Amino acid sequence: MNRGLYLRLATLLAVTVFAWLTLWPSVSPSMARNMRAPRWVTHYFTHRISPGLDIRGGMRLMYQVEVDEYVKDLRDRKADEIVRQIGVLLGILTDREIAAPPAEKLDRLRARVRVERVGERGIRVRFTQARDASRMTREWLRENFPDFAVTSGQGTNAVSLAFREARVQTMRDTAVTQAAHTISERIDSLGLREASVSHRDEDLIVEVPGADEATFERMRQIVARTARLEFKVLDDGADWLAADAVLPEGIVRSQESVSAGTTRPNVTNTFLVASGADAQAKMQAFLATLTIPDDHVMLLGEVEAPVRSSRADQPRAASTEPVRIRTYYAFAATEVTGEDVDQATVAFDQQKANEPYVAIRFKPDGADNFEELTGRNVKRRMAIALDDMVESAPVIQSTIGGGNCSITLGGGSGRQMQQEADDLVLVLRSGSLPAPLRRSSEQMLGPTLGRDAVQNGLNGAALGIGIVLIFMMVYYQYAGFVAALMTVVNLLLQLALMAFFEATLTLPGIAAVALTVGMAVDANVLITERIRDELRAGRSARAAVDQGFDRAFWSIVDSQLTTFIAGVVLFQFGTGPIKGFSVMLMIGIFTSLFSGIFGTRIFMDLAVRTLKWERIPVG
Repeated sequence: MNRGLYLRLATLLAVTVFAWLTLWPSVSPSMARNMRAPRWVTHYFTHRISPGLDIRGGMRLMYQVEVDEYVKDLRDRKADEIVRQIGVLLGILTDREIAAPPAEKLDRLRARVRVERVGERGIRVRFTQARDASRMTREWLRENFPDFAVTSGQGTNAVSLAFREARVQTMRDTAVTQAAHTISERIDSLGLREASVSHRDEDLIVEVPGADEATFERMRQIVARTARLEFKVLDDGADWLAADAVLPEGIVRSQESVSAGTTRPNVTNTFLVASGADAQAKMQAFLATLTIPDDHVMLLGEVEAPVRSSRADQPRAASTEPVRIRTYYAFAATEVTGEDVDQATVAFDQQKANEPYVAIRFKPDGADNFEELTGRNVKRRMAIALDDMVESAPVIQSTIGGGNCSITLGGGSGRQMQQEADDLVLVLRSGSLPAPLRRSSEQMLGPTLGRDAVQNGLNGAALGIGIVLIFMMVYYQYAGFVAALMTVVNLLLQLALMAFFEATLTLPGIAAVALTVGMAVDANVLITERIRDELRAGRSARAAVDQGFDRAFWSIVDSQLTTFIAGVVLFQFGTGPIKGFSVMLMIGIFTSLFSGIFGTRIFMDLAVRTLKWERIPVG
């Protein structure tokens, strides 16, 4: 007869014991030595509650996603795709050649059509022949490139296109969401499980409780690193700089003899070198004054070996400056990127005193594209660029198949190179950011409350809960004892769920826990008062318990449901702290329903069904 009651009691005990084992490792450090969790508990229950930034202190990084750069990057990719599709339209390329067009066919195509970038989201397709322009109809554009709208046509040889506004907004939202996801994966790879990443509009906020200066410095270097890996073919020997160009102080014109293809095995290539502490900024400022064709791009890279100046016949002596920056003139088309990377690992070069380098393996499609890219550019140099900085520029000696490639690192001590390789592998595995991040603020923070205030707050919360529970037991007697017990179980379940999901305990979370504890007490008070009403009406103890729970059930569910809806709204529209409050509030609603209705009913049924109490003490 009481088998169902005993099963419910066993369920409650099992849930309570499991909740305590889950929570025990989190509270163990603050307990007396003889009460701390044994090793087997910490081994099997590895989840922890982490104190938040406002309680423990730590670091906060705030960045703004430069979504306009993301839109421009997608525009540039689409522009190159449009040119190749036009090549098929004009009969220059076949469908199979779109992904990897032969070099001679690309030259023919560029002679008949060019694409110019207009603003941040527009392009202008310019044809050399009017009859070619007539083939690119609005219907063709709508079918092949629905994201673009025709904004204007200039004469008979040019058509202007721009991203549709709805598409731009979608790209902006995607950039922020993807950036937050990528940063979360990088932080997880560092083992900082208590860190949190939140975003609002175009802002990203990274909080790491308890972080020290060393963690802070490494996070600064890794979090905001775009890690955009690109493989670009260099256009060596091109005449991109006027012979009479006036160079600013600190920048010199230099030359090198390189291979620029099987038909040009030895060409003289002109490049620029900037020296000084601000070499990169100085070079970028000068390059901004030049007009670079839309189908080319200027990359920068560090040099440490001496370079040959066009003003002297002999090589320069080795410089003592730590960094010098040089230019690389490359084709803008990027057919292989970091998105094609399947695996990145740190390896060691046995022929160079075990120098570390990064070995990467491409995905199947990326491997095919890489093989095509290297196959049609044999004896040309290929720049391996990370965030527009060239890491290395080897000559392609032959077609590279198999989907493998390596990235050599800069100089420095063995430990520095190892750290650089580890960080590069980390960001490549997590993926590149869709857009650069602009630093808003980066700061180390102490606990908002302070140690004494935190301890006083905990003592005050414990004292307040204790007074409430004592009052319940004195006023409602047995029913008050059950209510106090279930309130403790409710608090235990809430904290155990926080530990299980490795949630961060913050001030808003503490407020939500306190609120739901009060709601659990309120549910028990409502049930007890209903039972008292039934007893006053002359019903037996068993009937009073049954009627009391039945009549209080929907009142409790109604109040909890309306509070849950409020929590959903707060989670949907709130920022990080508000979301933390809402999550804990919604968790507390479920635990209070479990303890207030399921748990309390068990002990009441034990009294009137198993112990056969004819009078139940309810005050």
